[in-house]
Amino acid sequence: MLKNRTWLVFANESKCDHIGSFKKLGFINWVENKTKFAKGDTVYVFVSSSSERCIKYKTEVVNIHCQREDSAFWIGEAPNDITSKLQLVKEFEGNELNESFLVSHGFNGGRSIQRPMCNNPELFEYIEGLFNSK
Repeated sequence: MLKNRTWLVFANESKCDHIGSFKKLGFINWVENKTKFAKGDTVYVFVSSSSERCIKYKTEVVNIHCQREDSAFWIGEAPNDITSKLQLVKEFEGNELNESFLVSHGFNGGRSIQRPMCNNPELFEYIEGLFNSK
């Protein structure tokens, strides 16, 4: 049996109101493309907006290969693609997961997170420790 993986995804608030989707629906849909999410995987969501750049949410993959259910939260027309459903587990309060703190724990930022990332043990240990302590 494969061990569940931990991922980091980049949520651009200028394209989709992920925050609103979490507040109203309790989940977001994430396009699968080449991403190999599995049910039970943990996915941290890095939010990029005009007011913040930080990891804000811990989610769990609860369904894969499903239709998009968060279309109402897209700015413009939502893509009609196959997605994974990321259920909200916890919202992080605090500034320790801002981009400036993450860099000192192995986060490269910028374009490195345009695709979901799953191979950064130092960074994920730091993130998980903060989510568990709050």
